[in-house]
Amino acid sequence: METSGSNKIPLQISRHCVVASIQVDLSETVLRRFRNELLELIQSSGATGVILDVSGIEVMDHRDFEALQRTMAMARLMGAPSVLAGLQAGVVSSLVELEADTDDIVAALDLDDAFGIMERLHTESAEPRDEDS
Repeated sequence: METSGSNKIPLQISRHCVVASIQVDLSETVLRRFRNELLELIQSSGATGVILDVSGIEVMDHRDFEALQRTMAMARLMGAPSVLAGLQAGVVSSLVELEADTDDIVAALDLDDAFGIMERLHTESAEPRDEDS
């Protein structure tokens, strides 16, 4: 049973985004707590994006990846698109080998790139759309 705060994923707000630095082993309990805290923070802060810094994860299985995908989909439904930042080469390789569905994933090399992607997403969503007549 996990009772210590050492398995907690820290969340902070920066540039209107929730930034989650995932540096712990993922388990169902950790992922469930993270999802709940993330969604509550999006709602209470009005954050317009989520950046998941996964640079500290050296091994991620298909189940963990799918749980993160579901969490990202929930955040997107709340108006906060997500970017995965810092995926390790070995994690990317294993997810592709496991044929994980990565089609809807927006990824960045690092946090700076992730913030750049978020800025572009917000700019694109704020631009008026041309309507065909």
